[in-house]
Amino acid sequence: MLEMGMKDRLTGIAKDVIGDDKFALLRYRNRANAGLREYGEQFEATVGTPRSILTCCPHHGNIGDQAIALAEWRMLGSVQRPVLSFGGDTTALLLCLQRYASQKDTIYLHGGGNMGTLYRNEEEYRLRLISARHNNRIVLFPQTMSYGDSEDDRRFLRHTQRVYGAHPDLHLFAREQVTYGRMKAAYPDNDVQLVPDIVLSVSGEDDADFASRQGILLCMRNDVEQVLGNDSHRLFEELARDLGMDWRYTDTTVQTHGPITQQEGERLVYGKWNEFRSARLVITDRLHGMIFSAVTGTPCVALNNSNGKVGYEYEWLKDVPYIAFASTVDEVPQLACQVLRVTNPRFPSDWFAEQFIPLTSLID
Repeated sequence: MLEMGMKDRLTGIAKDVIGDDKFALLRYRNRANAGLREYGEQFEATVGTPRSILTCCPHHGNIGDQAIALAEWRMLGSVQRPVLSFGGDTTALLLCLQRYASQKDTIYLHGGGNMGTLYRNEEEYRLRLISARHNNRIVLFPQTMSYGDSEDDRRFLRHTQRVYGAHPDLHLFAREQVTYGRMKAAYPDNDVQLVPDIVLSVSGEDDADFASRQGILLCMRNDVEQVLGNDSHRLFEELARDLGMDWRYTDTTVQTHGPITQQEGERLVYGKWNEFRSARLVITDRLHGMIFSAVTGTPCVALNNSNGKVGYEYEWLKDVPYIAFASTVDEVPQLACQVLRVTNPRFPSDWFAEQFIPLTSLID
């Protein structure tokens, strides 16, 4: 354990000295060369035109992350720039950017809930791009920031502060107030702003026939962020019986065999939104279970997960009458009856569009 800790500290020192991008090119040169061969044609096809380069896109089966990517593509596609999107390890992009990128390109970093040490690989992917591209504007789509309190966590945070702070045109977006405060404190030299989760920028998905909706959809976590157990689930099932409704379980993740393409990710998202649109009520401890309910106009009672991000994001939705947040499981029945009384709910997309102006003003 001591040997591993020493190795991590030496790696951190090396990155501080030469940069995360150069360290990655030295250590993973074959991966960078493969990326140049794989992605070079996409860059060559858009030479001479300012591009939007979306990076760190998900290849996994988290449909919430896939919905974030879809919303990012929609937002970037609203302007007259070609959009190039890439997922996975950003080392594969470093040589392409060296050879093909111009100062007029803007680099976008995929949003979500992976800023910090809980999903450290994703943070390291971002650091490589931020280190490499000081001449480009870089925009981090709305994120949740979460760091542990170990010495290694604090050391890694200090490293990100050095890398982020050295970039002259880096724009960081928090998707809730707690992360906004953390970002402002950690990265005082960068532009930090507050907007909702990017999926709340979509519109036109709340058009289902409300009278045809049936049953209760229980969208529950089964991973490291889970808080609720089987006892809570049985309570929700009993509530459904009391209300005379059928219930069914779902989740916002799917098992996959290999990377998911952009097209497959979109198919999963639209399929999940259709599932939510068919329900009369959703009970969920998934952040994007709550957000999918909001954008599809589906009454919902949401509960927190382990890091509190559901409750933090609910602050954006607290005035939406068909979305309620339960601080405890015991509050769910009363709140369920409350949101079920809302007839023909509609998502306030115009209001949310105004909340995204700090972000959309950077997209040209």
